[in-house]
Amino acid sequence: MDRQGTTPRCSGHLPSRRSHDLATKARITQSPTSTRRFARHWRWLLTASLVTVLTLSGYAGYTIRHANFHVVATGEAYRSGQMTPEQLAHAIDQYEIKSVLNLRGGHPATVWYQEELETTASHGATHFDRSLSSGRELTDEELDDLVALLQRAPKPILIHCQGGADRSGLAAALFELAIAGRRPDQADRELSIWYGHVPWIRPKVLAMDRSFRHYVNDHRLVRS
Repeated sequence: MDRQGTTPRCSGHLPSRRSHDLATKARITQSPTSTRRFARHWRWLLTASLVTVLTLSGYAGYTIRHANFHVVATGEAYRSGQMTPEQLAHAIDQYEIKSVLNLRGGHPATVWYQEELETTASHGATHFDRSLSSGRELTDEELDDLVALLQRAPKPILIHCQGGADRSGLAAALFELAIAGRRPDQADRELSIWYGHVPWIRPKVLAMDRSFRHYVNDHRLVRS
């Protein structure tokens, strides 16, 4: 028992000054390595962010200048976003387009729709309308109807929606699959980031991917 007035001794073991100095030295030694790792991590994040921004900026710039126009099958099918009357007239003349498929649906009261009908008619092409939503899966009937239209429409055909990425991507993939005879793994490349289809940024547009897979599975087509 401790005597009265004396300070009780601690039962634990206090670290020595030498142990404290060694621990401090270890922390100092490890610090530059941790700093370098942290810096590399942030450089990678900044680089990835920059690449993403530049890619999206480049896509946006191309879309504005060329309405996201691309070849699906040379001499047979093309895809795009909404074109100006001048862009549409140029595409019809240059690629000898015989029909235009609008996937935004008929909008008789809007200027863009009126201009599209006038431009298509004045350049001798046939106009078709189908109303698709990039955030809703197509039914079996809608898929079969779309494929049947792609089959019977005069060629070459120009397929377009508003941005030319999602709805046009689905229709282009169906054209490659059902008309051009591509394998499913080849056809579904029409639904890719290169055309602006970015479901990890806009998850709702996965409805277009699901619609394509549903058509493939429903018709028992061979997947790669």
